[in-house]
Amino acid sequence: MKNFKCKQCLVAVFTSFVVLMTYGTGISGSVDYSKMSKTELQKKVASFNLGFEHYILGKELTAEQQEIAKNNNEEKAYPGTIKFKDKDIFVIVDGKSNVVIAMYKRDKEAEKADFKQTIGALMMQYGEPTAEAHGDTIYWNYGEDGFISQELYRAVKKDGQLESLIVLATIKFSSSKNVDTMTATSAQPLTEVEKKVEQSDENITSDNYVMIQSDMLTKKYLNK
Repeated sequence: MKNFKCKQCLVAVFTSFVVLMTYGTGISGSVDYSKMSKTELQKKVASFNLGFEHYILGKELTAEQQEIAKNNNEEKAYPGTIKFKDKDIFVIVDGKSNVVIAMYKRDKEAEKADFKQTIGALMMQYGEPTAEAHGDTIYWNYGEDGFISQELYRAVKKDGQLESLIVLATIKFSSSKNVDTMTATSAQPLTEVEKKVEQSDENITSDNYVMIQSDMLTKKYLNK
């Protein structure tokens, strides 16, 4: 019996090792990104190609985008940055270099169809999310080796090493309503009472927020 339990332990350890090796470690130790120059970190973050339409996190605005920023920069911004709106996209850039340091979209009254469309579009572009928290927030995290998979995240969390996981950029979807509530559909025949309840549920709206940001890059540009 002891030998069997030991074998189980070895299998568990080996499985965790395979997951880490297969999906990339992303564990701190190889590179100290906090000591990287702004330019080096910016290029690393930009290599993930995260953004809305033609706005990419870590990349400089094009001449056309700079013109849009100049004509639409009435948004209140943090000192040293410029915040502007292009259609439904809010973009925050460094005032000197025009490097995009964050961007977001917000829909204060998203209906169920809008909610599902937003989640679907994010998953089509970025795949299955890294993690979900509190039933109303979904994360796609990127580290040293690019996207941090659900498998890697869970393996590191199970080993109590989340603090050592390097996160260089994040796509964060948050909602004022529970994800299950906004995406639930009934596959069973409904009674008249249940139909009325479901119709009532269909009128539920949520405040949706999608932010694309690198905390580390933001700190580099704001701590001047």
